[in-house]
Amino acid sequence: MRPRTVCLLLLFALASTLAYAQLPQFRHIVIIVQENRTPDNLFGSGPSLSHCGTEDPFEAGVDIVGGGYGTPPGGSRQEICSFPVAMNAGFDPDHFYDDINNNGYGWLHQYDSGNMDGFCEIYTNGQCLQYSYVQRPDVQPYFDIATNYGFANYMFQTNEGPSFPAHQMLFSGTSAPTNPNDPSGYGVDFVAENPINQNGGNHDGGCADDPAQRNIDDEPSWVFPTGVEFTATQMMNLHLPFGLECYPHDSLVTAVNGTGITNKATWHYYTPTDGSIWTAPAAIPEACYGQNSGYPLGNACRNYTEYSSHVIIPGTMSGQGAPIFGDIADCNLPQITWVIPDQAWSDHPGQPTGPAMGPSWVGDIIDAVGGSPCTDTVNGSQVSYWDDTAIFVVWDDWGGFYDHVSPATTTGIGVYRSTEQGTCPISIAPNGWGCGNVYGFRVPLLVVSAYTNPGYVSGMCTGTCPNSVFPYVHDFGSILAFTEYNFGMGSIDNTGDKGYADRNAPDNSLTNIPLQEFFSVANKRTFTYINTPYPSSTFTNYYQQHPNYQPTGPDGGPDD
Repeated sequence: MRPRTVCLLLLFALASTLAYAQLPQFRHIVIIVQENRTPDNLFGSGPSLSHCGTEDPFEAGVDIVGGGYGTPPGGSRQEICSFPVAMNAGFDPDHFYDDINNNGYGWLHQYDSGNMDGFCEIYTNGQCLQYSYVQRPDVQPYFDIATNYGFANYMFQTNEGPSFPAHQMLFSGTSAPTNPNDPSGYGVDFVAENPINQNGGNHDGGCADDPAQRNIDDEPSWVFPTGVEFTATQMMNLHLPFGLECYPHDSLVTAVNGTGITNKATWHYYTPTDGSIWTAPAAIPEACYGQNSGYPLGNACRNYTEYSSHVIIPGTMSGQGAPIFGDIADCNLPQITWVIPDQAWSDHPGQPTGPAMGPSWVGDIIDAVGGSPCTDTVNGSQVSYWDDTAIFVVWDDWGGFYDHVSPATTTGIGVYRSTEQGTCPISIAPNGWGCGNVYGFRVPLLVVSAYTNPGYVSGMCTGTCPNSVFPYVHDFGSILAFTEYNFGMGSIDNTGDKGYADRNAPDNSLTNIPLQEFFSVANKRTFTYINTPYPSSTFTNYYQQHPNYQPTGPDGGPDD
C-alpha cells in the first residue's frame, strides 16, 4: 500500500473518530421505505394561495415550488401550476428509467437534459396530473413529523429508475449485477429497471427464481460502460454469473471479506411478501442462502436460516399483520431495520379507492418507538428505545411526479454514462463512480430522534434556493454510511472505492459523517407523539379483518 494511501486512511479514521464523538450512538436504526413521491408532490400544500412556479414552503427554509414548466400533449411548453389531488387519486405516472413502455415518458424524458419539463404523460381535463400535490389532510402526519423533527431539502435517489434498483441501493449501496471484483468488470454497472415479464407486470424473482423457468423477457434492462442498453437476449449471451436476478454484490449486512456486520449487529427486513422487487435481500445470494452456501439457485430463500431469521413477512392471524409493531412491543427491535409497506398502506400512486393509510403507518411506527417502555443496557444503565433509536423515513423513487430541483444543478451529475469501455473514469466530474444510473430526482427524507431539533431543515434556504451546498446534499448512500459510522462497521467496500453509494455519498468526506447535521447530543428532548387517523391496530389486524386480502407488495401494477 502506498504511503499516501496509508496517511489518507489514518486521517479518515481520525476525522471520523472526532466527528463520531460529537454524535449520539444509537442502538437501533430504523429505515422506513415508502413509495413514489417527490417533495413538491408530497409537501406541496403550502400556505400560499398564489404560488404558481414560486417557492411555497410549509415552514421556513424548505425548498418547495408550486409548479413549473411542461408541455401538454399537442401543446407548447408553458408554465403549469400545481393543484391538489387525493393521495389515492387513481393514476400512476411512468417512473421507469427509459422508454420501456414505448410511451416516451420515462426518467430521461421527464429530466429532459436538465430542463425538468417532461412531466405531462397523464393529461386529463386540461391538467397535467404529474404537477399535482397531495391534499393536506391525507398527509398531515408527514407534515407533523417534518415540523417536529427533521426534513431534508436535498435528498436524491441514487438511481434514475423504479423500485427494484432503488431498494438494492437502500440495502447494499449498489444495484450492480456482480461483485466489484468480477473479472468482467460488470461490478461498476448498475441495473436500470425492474424485471418485467412478458405480460407487462412485475416479475417477482430474485435468487429463488428458477433460471430454467425464466422467460426471455423476465429480465431488467441494463446500462453498461459503452452507454448502450442491452436487450435481454444480449444479456443472456453475456453469461453473467448466478442468473440476472441474483446478484453476488456486497451489502450492508453480508460479510465483506470477513468484515461485514453479520455477527456484529442484528437486522430485520420487514416486507409484505417474499422474493418481490421490494425485498432486496432475496436478490443477493449471501443474504438469501448464507455465506459459502454454494448458491443453490432456484431454491426458496425462506428454506435457509440466513434469510428466514432476518427477512420478516407477516402472518394473517390477529396481531401479525405488521410484525415490526410486535417486535417493538416485545422489546425485540433489532439494531438495523428496513420496513417496507403493504400495498394497502403504501404511498404508491394509482390506488383508485381506499383511505390514505401510509402516513398513519409511518407515524404509528414512530409513536411505537417513542412511546415504548423498552430499554437497552448501556454501560450498566437502562436507556429507553426513544433515547437510542434513529428513524429515517425515505421514499424509494419519485413516482413520475414533478419536482423542480434538477439533480444536475445540485449534484453536478444528472444523467451520467461513461464513454470509456470497462471503467468508471475519475475524469468524469465530480466523482466518476457508477457507469449506469446515478442521482435521480429528489425524494423526501424525514429524520426522527431524541437529538433532532424540532423543525430542523437540512440545506435550509436562507436566501435563494436551492441552497445545495456540502454537506446538505444526500442520497441513499448517506443512510448506509451513517449506519456504518454509528455501528463502527466501516464501508461496505473496505478494499477501495468500487462504486458503492455509502463511500460515494455526496455528504461523505474525511471531516463529515453523512446526515450528522440532524443529530446533536446537546439537543436531547422528550418524545412528541405524531397524531394519526389510523392506530397501529389497523395494520397489525388488517389481514384478519380483511380475510379476502393477501399480503401484497407496495404496488401490484406494471410500473413500480
